[in-house]
Amino acid sequence: DGRPGYFAQELLVYGNKATKTGHQNLFGTKCNHCGTRDSLEMYTFSRYFHIFWIPVFPYKKEAVTQCNHCKQVLNKKEFPSELLSQYEEMKATAKTPYWQYIGLLIFGGLILLLVNSIREDDKRDKAYLAAPKAGDIYEIKTTDGAYTLYKVSQVTTDSVYVLFNQFQSNKQSGLRKSEMTAASSFIQEDPMPIAKKDLAAMKEKGEIQGVKR
Repeated sequence: DGRPGYFAQELLVYGNKATKTGHQNLFGTKCNHCGTRDSLEMYTFSRYFHIFWIPVFPYKKEAVTQCNHCKQVLNKKEFPSELLSQYEEMKATAKTPYWQYIGLLIFGGLILLLVNSIREDDKRDKAYLAAPKAGDIYEIKTTDGAYTLYKVSQVTTDSVYVLFNQFQSNKQSGLRKSEMTAASSFIQEDPMPIAKKDLAAMKEKGEIQGVKR
């Protein structure tokens, strides 16, 4: 199926391969090497890029001819004008296989799932902030760009009281570490009041990155 090539870089395997898309006997055409008439066959190929051998997208069409008598093989850039015109006619009917786009379809589907997941998370967070409960955990981005956690200890008519976490992280992913999520990580003294009406604004400004319940 063409001339496969791939490279391994760390754990990523990628490269290109080709698959045959057409074949035609070139009757009435002579081989320019041995002069035999009606001995040429033309093959067209679609070359595609792959990752982990999964086709991602096609990027080039190729063609070769072979003489059944002398076995000479010519690629497209070596075609005389007569063969080029026959190639153009053949290319018009040689369709690129749909499966060569499967990687793009998978990637597009993953993007849609990710976008939908982000939207659902945002919708859930806003619902939690509109009706806070004791025990809610707020993922906080501080003014200096660090990340920490607040824990809601009490909810009153117009406010929530949050406990500060004694740890910070320079990455949001660090908020999931056990030393930060442990109950003992939250400082029990002097909980800070936050007006309920301010929670939505804190979310919009990015100060509250997420809510866990």
